[in-house]
Amino acid sequence: MDVNAISRRASVQLTRLADYETGVARVAAAGELDIATAGRFGTELARVIDEHGPDVLIDASALTFCDARGLAAIVSADGLARRRGGAVTLTGVRPQMARILRITRLDKKFMRPRTAAFGWENTVTFA
Repeated sequence: MDVNAISRRASVQLTRLADYETGVARVAAAGELDIATAGRFGTELARVIDEHGPDVLIDASALTFCDARGLAAIVSADGLARRRGGAVTLTGVRPQMARILRITRLDKKFMRPRTAAFGWENTVTFA
């Protein structure tokens, strides 16, 4: 199969949500997060961390697919955030991705207690 054809069909969109008052950058991810899109996605997450601080909340409810490369992009962004004193948190995780997170034990990595400052109900939520 032509890899370029896959690249043309696959897409992921990262939308920055204007809610920086709490010190948490909120973003929404939509589409397919895979080998064809993970690099660009990771670069954009790093930019969000650079511009808005190390705490990032990703709404993953509109992600239709996430492979190992996509997961690696999220883990890499979390590593960058942690080196700067923050963390990446996922919310709205669909059942398929939730299963992958549990199998790889990354659900625990992205687990955060509820805090008044962030108002997070839980760590990884399932849509």
